[in-house]
Amino acid sequence: MRNTYARQESLYKSRFGIELPRQTMSDAAGKVADQLTILTTLMKEDMLKSGYIRADETEVRYLDRQAPGGSSRGRFWVYKGLNGDVLFDWQLTREHHHLTDWLGRDYEGVLGSDGYEAYQSYCVAQALRGKSVERAACHAHIRRKYETALDQNPGLAAWFLKIYGQLYQIETTLREIQADARAKERYRRRHSLPLLRLLDRANKHLLTKTRILPKSRLGQAIRYALGQWGGALTYIENGHVEIDNNGVERDIRPSAVGKKNWLFVGSPEAGDRSVVLYSLLISARHHGVDPESYLRDVLKRLPGCSTDPAALRELLPENWAAAHKADQAPGGESAAA
Repeated sequence: MRNTYARQESLYKSRFGIELPRQTMSDAAGKVADQLTILTTLMKEDMLKSGYIRADETEVRYLDRQAPGGSSRGRFWVYKGLNGDVLFDWQLTREHHHLTDWLGRDYEGVLGSDGYEAYQSYCVAQALRGKSVERAACHAHIRRKYETALDQNPGLAAWFLKIYGQLYQIETTLREIQADARAKERYRRRHSLPLLRLLDRANKHLLTKTRILPKSRLGQAIRYALGQWGGALTYIENGHVEIDNNGVERDIRPSAVGKKNWLFVGSPEAGDRSVVLYSLLISARHHGVDPESYLRDVLKRLPGCSTDPAALRELLPENWAAAHKADQAPGGESAAA
């Protein structure tokens, strides 16, 4: 985050006449992250027990004096739990083992993801270990493949998108009526499942009975959809599961905005610390509280807090939000601000 600290250093000096070196700010942020790690550790424990995790990754560049151009590519792996908590994990590569290292060998439940092979490989590996992990495919990714085919096959692509429009309208209806998990399962089986079966039959028919070129955009969309179909029905049978991974993608976007501001993570070690702050602040925002208010209060209370996990859990974003709900104005901003 080198560019951010350089800008702040200049701002403090020009506006307030304060000499605050960027290295001092960087060291302070590192110490804060080190103290807060105990909270993200508890959040991870709870997430792994929840039985439903959505995962995604995004590329971030970091300073590397040994690399051509002075930088290399790292990745934020992002995990979202059933309660809405978001946890970031910093790694230097996209290798499959990072997923296993983070989720562990004991996780069981549902894993929501896009089509990257690491996710299905993890589910297969868990099955061999005697653990049940069911993958939930991201229908937003499947739908986007048809969108790219609109210019080449407008009629057929539009038909697929029309069916997906109906599937997403069903999800909108379920949100509007605030349906619980069991109600979602019943409603989806009655209204969504027939549409998904129709899509599956259409995909198979077009791929085998027509002259859709495999390398055309529609051909690629069909083959992608069929390749994902093993996890396409998971959300039908589990009311806790979402139709797509869009919630995780939205949580990644703040890091994309950040990349425009700070250009690079300062070092591999800085990436490890930044994920702690990202995890807590974005989780706080998800739970409807002002991230700055949350972090300020936690930093005041944490040094004197008992090491008892029950006491520490009071400082987790979800619990802090529940305790301070009356203090928050609509939109997640502090009423006192």
